[in-house]
Amino acid sequence: MKKRQAYVRIEFGRVFCKKEFYFSVPGIAIILFLSANDGMGNMGDSALAAVLLSSYDAGFLIAFSLAAIPYATAFTDELEYNYAKYLIIRGNLKSYVFSKMLVIFISSVLAMGFGIACFGICCAAGLPWVDEGIGEYILQFGGYRYFLAHGHYLLWFLLYGIQWGILAGILSMAAAFCSLFLPNKLLVYSVPVLLYQILTEFGADNFRRIAAFDPHVIFDARYNIWNSDIKMFTWALGAGGAAWLLFGLAGMRQLKRRM
Repeated sequence: MKKRQAYVRIEFGRVFCKKEFYFSVPGIAIILFLSANDGMGNMGDSALAAVLLSSYDAGFLIAFSLAAIPYATAFTDELEYNYAKYLIIRGNLKSYVFSKMLVIFISSVLAMGFGIACFGICCAAGLPWVDEGIGEYILQFGGYRYFLAHGHYLLWFLLYGIQWGILAGILSMAAAFCSLFLPNKLLVYSVPVLLYQILTEFGADNFRRIAAFDPHVIFDARYNIWNSDIKMFTWALGAGGAAWLLFGLAGMRQLKRRM
């Protein structure tokens, strides 16, 4: 446990010292700005409408790749310079892989959460925070209603972004695992987009028929199938935890082969 904590501290220090993290946040906000229109330049009647509209456009897919930029290629970077062997010798392979996957996951969650929150703030500079129609819909069917009802709009945008960020974190861990097979970093950054598209297209006729297994429902706080914010967020976080365990175990196996 102590070795894993030491790994996590080191990894977090590296993430927040990298310029890639500070590039991904405004990058996500810009992509959302380009995505938030109905084809005629209309971004909706409020910042809330613009944020919700942005996740319907194909450009939103790029946000998942941007969320992977901070740390998804960490394995390949360290293998390339033999730094991974040095870190594993000082600890153990299990702690190294699982701590790395955890930091990849959290960095993507934060990048997406802050990116969407920044986009909401920018929209609020020229639009009201909430319009009556969208506001009433979220208050009736969506998540985090307390924050909208009490005027804590920025917190709502941050929580909305973090929930999408959990999916971004899962896709980034998948990209990190694929990086153990793919030598090209551009291919690694494209994995989140490809995997999201697969979940969207090929999942429509099987697991997506059940709302509780549909990524568009699990990670989008405009829906609240449990009618409980705690259950909604816990279900999404549980999916992230399951993915962390899966990709951690798979990453250990593949890294043994690489080394």
